[in-house]
Amino acid sequence: MKRISILLIALLSLAVAACSSNQASSTASPSATPEPTAEATESATPSQDDEPVASGSAVAIPSFDLNGDPELASRFPDTVGGQPLQMQSFRGDAFMAGTTDPSFEQFLESVSADPQDVSVAFGGSVTGETVLSVGAFRVSGVPEDRLEEEFLASSEEAGDVSDLEQASISGKDVYTATTPDTSGSDMSVIIYTKDDTVYFLTGTEEQVAEILAALP
Repeated sequence: MKRISILLIALLSLAVAACSSNQASSTASPSATPEPTAEATESATPSQDDEPVASGSAVAIPSFDLNGDPELASRFPDTVGGQPLQMQSFRGDAFMAGTTDPSFEQFLESVSADPQDVSVAFGGSVTGETVLSVGAFRVSGVPEDRLEEEFLASSEEAGDVSDLEQASISGKDVYTATTPDTSGSDMSVIIYTKDDTVYFLTGTEEQVAEILAALP
């Protein structure tokens, strides 16, 4: 089985969020955001009879608290290009309760961290055919240089990023790369590391520049 790196997990989450946003926009008002129910939360641990959901996503994402780290989610601007940016977040220990990923565990070992030290925020918006996806991956207590080095190395080793190049956007030192999307095609992603957090951005040059300018 191909290993799933942290970056791919985050990007799959972003793709699901973007698809959900696109579907919701055709059936409800843009401000309508489904809230997780108590029933869904209680069923986070699947039974042996449960079958994986395969409806346009490479993985079935388990149910968990989608407001696990509101501070991390709040670092992103409320709007981008005048469009609302819907954000959600979860804790690493909650995610690991529903799945086992060797590359995730190996990455945590490389930075001497535990799942409870991790939190992820993700979100996006859809304008016409343009899909904006954003994400942040935080590992509390890990120095910036080490986090960036180990994260990029893990993602490259898993084959989930390629063509890494350094660049400067909105005064931020970033990496540009390509990564496979859920259809198997390559898409561009911007990777930015600050303190104990790695940020991922996909979208137009203008959207990426606006978000990077707002980030710490």
